[in-house]
Amino acid sequence: MSKPLALPRHGRPAHAPILALLTVVCGLNACAPTWQNVQQQTPIEGPRRAYVAMLPAGWKRAPTDSDVLLLTRDGVFLQQISITRHALDEAFPGQPIQADTAPQELARLQLKRFQDDEPALVLHDDDEQEGVLALFPIAQARPLPGSTERQAMRPVQVDGHEAFRLDTRSYNGWGLAYTSEAIGFVHENDYWLVRYLAPTLYYAQRDQATFDAFVQQLRLKRKCLMFCSD
Repeated sequence: MSKPLALPRHGRPAHAPILALLTVVCGLNACAPTWQNVQQQTPIEGPRRAYVAMLPAGWKRAPTDSDVLLLTRDGVFLQQISITRHALDEAFPGQPIQADTAPQELARLQLKRFQDDEPALVLHDDDEQEGVLALFPIAQARPLPGSTERQAMRPVQVDGHEAFRLDTRSYNGWGLAYTSEAIGFVHENDYWLVRYLAPTLYYAQRDQATFDAFVQQLRLKRKCLMFCSD
């Protein structure tokens, strides 16, 4: 069984062109279930209508469970924008939070969560574990637990709500560096995380403006409690 490439001590990939190519292949083949193509900028309501987000034109919505919004243009390991929701007592195992927990404390907990684990947001078919696709395992493409480095942390606002912005860098099993920008906050008694993740090489800068516009257009609403479509 082949082993993942080890990271050099300076933290940069030793075979960046090869690793980038492998990531492209994996990104393009990672998700066989049905995807939604976004032909033009389109509004979408979140779980229990707690938010309204604008899906960027030319991107794709990945197949996920109802609590996760996951978007990409070229493949989830080339760039992704996501919104996730967690109950306050489930957001950080062993560390329950309250509606008034300070953003800086949420940021500290989120950094530790990234360092402990990278969530798998997209749904996959069992067939992806066989044949050619098995040569490019999904776990190797995601940033590795323990590789996350804090770059910056500061307070921000999302539609008038207090939040934090946490910038990190991490590495996947092939040594490719990833840039992450995560914005977290408590809204309607849930913990929400809006995140942008892309390889530091080329893709992170190329699609940054799309993420910035996505956050600026995000509107937070009161939850629908009865007769909700979801």
